[in-house]
Amino acid sequence: MKDVHISIARLVVAVETVALIVAAPLCATAQEKSHLTSEQVTHAVQEIEKLAQKKIQENAAPGVGLAVVFQDKVVYAKGFGIRDVNTKMPVDADTVFQLASVSKPIGSTVIADLVGEGKITWDSKVNVLDSSFAMFDPWVTREITIRDMYSHRSGLPDHAGDLLEDLGFTRAEILHRLRYQHPDSSFRSHYAYTNFGMTQAAVAAAKAYGLEWEALCQEKLYKPLGMTSTSSRYADFITRSNKALGHVLVGGKWVQKFKRDPDAQSPTGGVSSSVKDVAKWMRLQLGNGKFDGRQIVEEKGLAETHHPHMLTGFNPFTQLPTFYGLGWNVGYDQQGRLRLNHSGGFDSGAATYVNLVPAEQLGVVVLTNGYPTGFAEGLGTIFVDLALYGSSTQDWFTLFKQLYSNPATTGTVLGFDYSKPPSSLAPALKNSAYLGRYANDFFGDISIIEKDGGLAIVQGPKKMTFAMKHYDRDTFTYETQGENAVGRSGITFTIGPDGRATKALVENLNVHGEGVFKRESAPQAASQNSTPVPASGDFAGLVEIGGGRKMYLECRGAGSPTVILESGYRNDAEIWSAPLEPGMSTVFPQVAEFTRVCAYDRPGTFLDADHLSRSTAVLMPRTARDLVSDLHTLLRAGHISGPYVFAAHSFGGIFARLYASTYPNEVVGMVLVDALSENVRSGLTPEQWKLYVNFGFTKPTPGLEKYKDIETLDVNASLDQIEKAGTAEPLRAIPLFVLTQGQPFDLSPWQPLPVDFPGALNKAWHTAQDALAMLAPNARHTVATKSSHYIQVQEPQLVIDAIKQVVEAVRNPLAWMTAPTRH
Repeated sequence: MKDVHISIARLVVAVETVALIVAAPLCATAQEKSHLTSEQVTHAVQEIEKLAQKKIQENAAPGVGLAVVFQDKVVYAKGFGIRDVNTKMPVDADTVFQLASVSKPIGSTVIADLVGEGKITWDSKVNVLDSSFAMFDPWVTREITIRDMYSHRSGLPDHAGDLLEDLGFTRAEILHRLRYQHPDSSFRSHYAYTNFGMTQAAVAAAKAYGLEWEALCQEKLYKPLGMTSTSSRYADFITRSNKALGHVLVGGKWVQKFKRDPDAQSPTGGVSSSVKDVAKWMRLQLGNGKFDGRQIVEEKGLAETHHPHMLTGFNPFTQLPTFYGLGWNVGYDQQGRLRLNHSGGFDSGAATYVNLVPAEQLGVVVLTNGYPTGFAEGLGTIFVDLALYGSSTQDWFTLFKQLYSNPATTGTVLGFDYSKPPSSLAPALKNSAYLGRYANDFFGDISIIEKDGGLAIVQGPKKMTFAMKHYDRDTFTYETQGENAVGRSGITFTIGPDGRATKALVENLNVHGEGVFKRESAPQAASQNSTPVPASGDFAGLVEIGGGRKMYLECRGAGSPTVILESGYRNDAEIWSAPLEPGMSTVFPQVAEFTRVCAYDRPGTFLDADHLSRSTAVLMPRTARDLVSDLHTLLRAGHISGPYVFAAHSFGGIFARLYASTYPNEVVGMVLVDALSENVRSGLTPEQWKLYVNFGFTKPTPGLEKYKDIETLDVNASLDQIEKAGTAEPLRAIPLFVLTQGQPFDLSPWQPLPVDFPGALNKAWHTAQDALAMLAPNARHTVATKSSHYIQVQEPQLVIDAIKQVVEAVRNPLAWMTAPTRH
């Protein structure tokens, strides 16, 4: 049999559906008493305590925490078993567990608080709050709201983005890549559980307050409730002394084997807490936002989270419909009582469950440190049955255990069974037929390399490397890892007419049809010793882009968005780092202080008195579209993750704008540094424009006549390209900062010129700058009074500040909207 590793992420969805089913008890009738007494709850607590002790002794989990809230009081909070099989330390009511998807209703509570404060609503549009966000469909990008994401009706496929987390992408990178995810259904038509869709909504809401999500949770919920053992940061969980580590069953014994860092999806799976703290939150939920007599969360905003939003199915026993609200599973029992619940699970070792009956002011939470087997849901459901009806209405442990042990029930696609040998084994081609880099917009690039005499696949930004084993002809297998691992999966290559692979289908990444990787043109043989561009830290070197070409790239700093410095005509990357005078700040290193920044050499740019660009020379002249194609290839080959903010000087502004029109989902902000505009051409007479093109772009710069490979552009063709692109795909509503020279051009190297030309050029240039500032709403426009054309050299701090403002606007869009637009 194939070694199948069930995806707990998908399991949780099915468990939520069953949890809704059990919310409508099978043996209750409308005539039964509907108001709970203290005696009933006390009896249920006594019985559930004995059952919890018994199940721990039967090895149901290493440890469990259990708390009950009734009529605004914590009537029970206790722990059983051990936190860690190695230390044998006991679990108590203060032991901190990872909550997994129970983080969702906690997160929606935080959003409800923000809604109550009035800065946002449940119907605030995500793209307005976070302009860097985009979906595959531009219309959906414009229309989708926080409510849509929190009710799982975005159109994204089930668990979109989870595989990216397994590959090691950061939260920002995953959210950026959602724009490449093809929808699984039409917008608002179907329910599909998506951790990262909901995470995007939470991040966007936090940006309205200029805070990170983790800090927002602390300020708005954990601190007011006194939840001192609760955090949305994995680092805080790890530093707790009284914490329950995750465990998995190996040979019938619980072992502490894996660690799960859920920071990438913190709003939906990253909370850690104790049952004592979670009980405080349950009191707030059951109290309609009140806690200890204070209204912490506005009642109306919180009530929205409890309302049905999306139909998820029908109870097979009662035929009652089941729903998802905003971070909650929502249902109604046969007495018409609202039922709220949510499960959570990590296959690295966490299973959690919360169940509320608001009409009875009753709530229970179960936290365990073993991977999901149905124990948490069973214990919590039995308690509610005991309290409401005096006995359990079903054998819930058996039902949930069967559910978790049946991959078909949970929707897990097992894939082909590679443990069975092929009926007629065909040999593979030589290794060289498969070697190279393969591109995919959603998953990023993979590389097939030689390692230890065989082949290996390199995946994700952390360059995780997995040995490949030949199966049959052009199919190989590898052992998958991560939360969504499925055991051994296949990699099948498509061979082209030249005998080399053109595509690779990675089976475990193809759940939604996104797992096809296309070989990059003119692939270069890769090896384990190749040096990729790191995701953070300093890098300076040549990057292979195919066709025997290399381009010089240097990057520094860390953080998102990534700033791309686009130099002007015939200027190389050094223009952003060379100080005008000793001790002056320069743009490149200063920007690296607050985010990731990269600069590069276009072919033929001027390096020094004796050398041209460090990038491979190409035939001239070229057009702007050629340069945009080069840059896109370079960013992919160098694994420079978006989203991008462009800071572009002079003719570089044409390239940056054309890039934004060609790849609109990748560009989230722009700084134009005295940038050329197509409107300069229309602002001059034909004779003046011809003169300008002749001395500015066609003739070699005085002193550089000896260079035959110097950068040369077809200026008119390039401006035609940006005009056409600007009409077809106008610049989106991104933060835009325009910097304009305050001093006239130095035209002395090209004298003599017509006497009226300098004035005409200056007028056309400034008129065109004003037009650039109209390309995006709320654009900022500053005149650099002490600078002529090279503002980044003469007044670098102006450029640094402009870039920083745009970067901060990407991170917090509301701050941009309230600032002045010109000075």
